[in-house]
Amino acid sequence: MATMRIGIIGAGTIARDHLRALLALEGVEIVGVVDPVQERAMALAQLAGAPALAEESALYDRRPQAVWLCTPPDLHPDQTVRAAEAGCHVFCEKPIALDLAGADRMIAACRRAGVHLMVGQVIRYYPETLALKRLVEEGALGQPLVVFGRRLLAARPETFPAWRLDPRRSGGFAVESEVHEVDTIRWLGGEVVRVVGQVGYGWAEHPDFDTVVHGLFTLASGAAGLLEASLQSGLRRWEWGVIGHRATAYSPRRGEVRLIRLADQHEEVIPVEPVVDPATGVNRSMQAENREFLEAIRADRPPAIPGEEGRADLAVVLALLQSAREGRPVSLAPAGG
Repeated sequence: MATMRIGIIGAGTIARDHLRALLALEGVEIVGVVDPVQERAMALAQLAGAPALAEESALYDRRPQAVWLCTPPDLHPDQTVRAAEAGCHVFCEKPIALDLAGADRMIAACRRAGVHLMVGQVIRYYPETLALKRLVEEGALGQPLVVFGRRLLAARPETFPAWRLDPRRSGGFAVESEVHEVDTIRWLGGEVVRVVGQVGYGWAEHPDFDTVVHGLFTLASGAAGLLEASLQSGLRRWEWGVIGHRATAYSPRRGEVRLIRLADQHEEVIPVEPVVDPATGVNRSMQAENREFLEAIRADRPPAIPGEEGRADLAVVLALLQSAREGRPVSLAPAGG
């Protein structure tokens, strides 16, 4: 297997997780870590055995074949264009961008350059959601009627980096975080064609930052999608599920999926492996999504979550926010349309 030369742009928490996952794969060489905060770049570069760099241009001088963008969303379009022009394949953490125009720039730049673009949606690789996907595809649930995702957290703004609290940089909670639940609902249930959204703003010191997000989606199949998310909940739940006309499957907690047959109310517990390997501390799901992108590059095939998928997720989130602002349902064009 030929070694893939990889550059990391951004040296925060998500970059560290990606780096550890990449280093656990065969055929990977990290050729540089870029971050404007030199101490942060140096700490991650030391882990990678690679140079710490202050500028992207210095990374491209080292001729990486692919880059991982682990940076705030407002930076993604320009960084992707520069990477594509340097001939690099691009793995971009979600969300793809803050607006559809930015997403379109990224997709077009990679297409022109003949490089691949993949958007990080690691929840598709969680053992729990993979089990749900398998049950849906096998027909174990019957016709899906409802697909839901809940992220009910107890958080405080002082634990967030400054860029996340600035909607001009992150897009806010809905765009930066709840694009995950949107993607999972789409992946399990199909395309969203209509959205009703509601958001709340619960942190007085950050009045423009949304902390509560609700969405009711009509899927192309006729099923419903439900999104419920809060940064101000004592429930501390993060779960996904599918209600079918024969059975319901859901993940009430990490490491477990429950299947309930409606005919006899029999409940079966399906154990799944933990996301983090207890022996190595490596995030297995992140390792799987990174492996997928590397395999796509080597085979010169589209990755599992190309830029168009990231754009479709963003379109749903933006429609949710538009619905909340205008107090009306918002219809969406078909993905790719």
